[in-house]
Amino acid sequence: MSFLSKYKQVYFVALNIVFGICYCRPALAQKQGTGVVPFLYKVQPFYLYRNDGKPGRALKIFVKDYNGPIAVRVAWNSITETTRFNQNDTLNNLLLPAGLGVDSSTRASITVIAGEKELSAIIPVPAKKQWTIYIYPHSHLDIGYTGLPADVLKLQMRNIDVGIDIAEKTQNYPEGSRFVWNTEATWVVKHYLQQASLKQKKKFIEAVRKGWVEIDGGHSNSNTSTQSDEELIHFFNNASFIQKETGVPLHTMVQMDLPGVAWGLVTVAAQFGISRFISFPNYFDLRRHWENKPFYWLGPDGKTKMLFLQGCPYGIGYTIKGNKYGLAKLQRFSTDYDRVSTSNPLENFLDPFLFEETTKLEKNGSPYDLYAITWSMADNCVIDADLPEAVKEWNNKYAYPKLVISGATGILDAYEKKYAAVIPTYSGDFTEFWTNGLGSDAKSVGVGREAKEELVQAEILSSMLQKDNSQSGKTDSAWEDQLLSAEHTWGAQNSNSLLAKEVETIKSGYFINSKNKSQAIIAEAIASYKDTTVSTFSVVNTLSWERNGIVTLTKSQSRFGDGVVDENNNPVLSQRLSNGALIFKAEHIPALGSKLYKVVAQKPNASTDLNVTDTTLTDAEIAIKVSPQTGNITSIKSYRNGYEYVDSSTGLNSYLYVTGVYNGKDHPRNPTTTSDVSIRIKENGPLLVSLLVSSKAQGVNYLSREIKLYQGSSSVELINIFDKISTRQKEGIHFGFGFSLPNAKGRIDMPWSIVSPNADQLEGANKNWLAFQRWVDFSNMKYGVTWSALEAPLIEWGGLTGNILDGGRQPWLWQKEIPQSSLIYSWPVNNHWDTNFPLEQGAIMKQQYSLNIHDSYDVVAANRFGMETQRPFIIVQTSSNLINNPIVSIDNERLVVSTIKKTGDNKAVLLRLRSISDKPELVKLSWPPRKPREVFECKADERVIEPFKNNIEIQPYGMTNLRLVF
Repeated sequence: MSFLSKYKQVYFVALNIVFGICYCRPALAQKQGTGVVPFLYKVQPFYLYRNDGKPGRALKIFVKDYNGPIAVRVAWNSITETTRFNQNDTLNNLLLPAGLGVDSSTRASITVIAGEKELSAIIPVPAKKQWTIYIYPHSHLDIGYTGLPADVLKLQMRNIDVGIDIAEKTQNYPEGSRFVWNTEATWVVKHYLQQASLKQKKKFIEAVRKGWVEIDGGHSNSNTSTQSDEELIHFFNNASFIQKETGVPLHTMVQMDLPGVAWGLVTVAAQFGISRFISFPNYFDLRRHWENKPFYWLGPDGKTKMLFLQGCPYGIGYTIKGNKYGLAKLQRFSTDYDRVSTSNPLENFLDPFLFEETTKLEKNGSPYDLYAITWSMADNCVIDADLPEAVKEWNNKYAYPKLVISGATGILDAYEKKYAAVIPTYSGDFTEFWTNGLGSDAKSVGVGREAKEELVQAEILSSMLQKDNSQSGKTDSAWEDQLLSAEHTWGAQNSNSLLAKEVETIKSGYFINSKNKSQAIIAEAIASYKDTTVSTFSVVNTLSWERNGIVTLTKSQSRFGDGVVDENNNPVLSQRLSNGALIFKAEHIPALGSKLYKVVAQKPNASTDLNVTDTTLTDAEIAIKVSPQTGNITSIKSYRNGYEYVDSSTGLNSYLYVTGVYNGKDHPRNPTTTSDVSIRIKENGPLLVSLLVSSKAQGVNYLSREIKLYQGSSSVELINIFDKISTRQKEGIHFGFGFSLPNAKGRIDMPWSIVSPNADQLEGANKNWLAFQRWVDFSNMKYGVTWSALEAPLIEWGGLTGNILDGGRQPWLWQKEIPQSSLIYSWPVNNHWDTNFPLEQGAIMKQQYSLNIHDSYDVVAANRFGMETQRPFIIVQTSSNLINNPIVSIDNERLVVSTIKKTGDNKAVLLRLRSISDKPELVKLSWPPRKPREVFECKADERVIEPFKNNIEIQPYGMTNLRLVF
């Protein structure tokens, strides 16, 4: 390009270093002496230090075809300054007057004097804020992925010692360059404190108190929306332990890599004093909506707030520097080195990345001049000891952007101190994106979902039986398995490697171990009462309301006969099943109590209102029709109101198999369904009738679907069993449920919240699939259905919308709105990921579903249905009734017991109540057996607040924790 025109114009070239575009602007030359002197300029995206110590915007000047000394005169507003350079050089940076171009774009008069030649022009100076960049040093915690969990822990714990060493050596560095080590999650810290020597532990605590080590309160980087109420409480338990050990309160949490988080976390975190959250997600996700847009996240209760910030994607340290060394060096625990240290710290650092990113933010109108990034050269890697040296040299060179090494506290303090008045408030669920990975090990996920409910039952049962705290270590261990199963690492980076198989086996073990431990705790709690020689059974209800339900006894347990009587010798409805088990109907089992039943040698009490044919099941409440061609339920009609609840065009419990996934290489094919359908009657009353639908289907060796209807019930139970064929071909299994409920509003039970799609979701939340806790409800003004799935936590709403993986490269494929629909798909199985998750799975799997038809929406009925399906009665073969009086009685049906357990000090009982109401509710309690000597309100971490006064108010979807001293 020529910079001299035949019209003797001077072309001023502003180089945009972000986009690599050259802009040329002509300006008329003002001659002094003879000839025209062309010059080029570029307004730099940074500030340097002027001679007066103030920051000045840098301007690069170059005079074409001239090698001598030059002088540059700048006139702006009332300020005129002249700077002389010994020679014309492209490296020359003229420093503009302090304040020029900081708050807004402006123009400055530039006069270049080169020998006897002089040229003046008015040049634009685009605005450039004086940015402060906060750097969060860490080593991203993947409990697996780069090595076995034990090896990851070993490296991460050593990083704590190395981080303290670097912090100590840099404590006298200039402010901003003093090293701070961030542990990222409490999983590592808890293990460190348990394994450290006394000397290490003392030094660690001192480092925490000095601010050399900062601890954020979350257990790990977790799929929080797949957790249960109590599991989310345990997510912060390590934080309480660490605070007690160090004496330093934790107020922040940080989540790396996975985007999104459960709304109920706001409520739970506040119980532990954590009111601030930074998300540093992976680059390739729909994360851009909230980046550097802090907001106060209003919890489901409408009062509790958490300051939320989504910072820069966490992998920038690897992109800039880590990949120059290689993962084998950075992620290996070696005795030869424990950190990276070089002679040139500024090499492979933040120039030009920061200039590009801040320019983008300014172009998009960001009101902030603060920016948060992380610095980790790889996942589970050694520490970059160059960082404090690089920051020191950077800050000596640049006035702005200014770099500050910090923890989450310093970052969020800065935002709140400067911008609290302008930070907006938003409310809603930040529905997660990576939860689809749960489909890669569907069998283990199902085991884990059963286990987390059994764990709560184990805690409540032990308290009801007044057991001591000897089991607390076992329950803590089982909850730890649950937390590790929710952690975002499921396998190694290379899912085809031997390491991946080892990590996947360990991950699967977390689910299974939790299940085994929960069952062992229950078995231990009832061991002293159990007597397998008697024919009587205590039916225990661990829920906080009176309930009815079905009890199942094995063939061995029910060897005494086919009949059942209650404790008053009244016969109850029973039935011998085709597999030899005996079922009976238990009614009016008291809240947090039990009733005694006896198996007797007499015929079962019969009923005549339950009927079954090859394609129908009916009782006094509902009539069900099944298609002989597909095996799908095509009709559920209520006898009471005459309404048809099923959309016959889609039906219920339809099997759909989809190959392929949108991942940049592949795409989903058309779904296939069942063939060669046969239906037979399996159970024929009087208490239960059922149809067994057998068929062929793609992706499985066989598929069976049992449809069950109990006497006097408006509920339907479905048991789907299939033998999954192991394949690496991208695939997904979906079960469809299409209801006929025009204009129905959807509601989803999630941990410590109830979420309506769209209405209760933040912008940028995932709307292609959602996780739920126990139930989903569709209701219009007249009719509704509550639906529950035991093993499968994921649903797609309105269509098969889960066939997509990487949102970063295919943002146009993601739904912006969830359609108004009463059609959902349960999505138990997929293998869509190419890393971190299993590539294939093959096993016999069971998926159980329940649905209850009803009139308009009733949150109490919906919640009770969901909890009853997932917390069945505990059956104890014993000679006497176990529990004659509940430990507590609650006079408000919108409050339910979340758990009852011994406190950590074993001196009291902790009672935790959950509100399922969208309005404040009064807590009214009574104590049927004996009143506690003292009752205190406390936090979820058991910190006592004040004596309990009955009739206190609990916030919408909130909790109340009480310490009961007997």
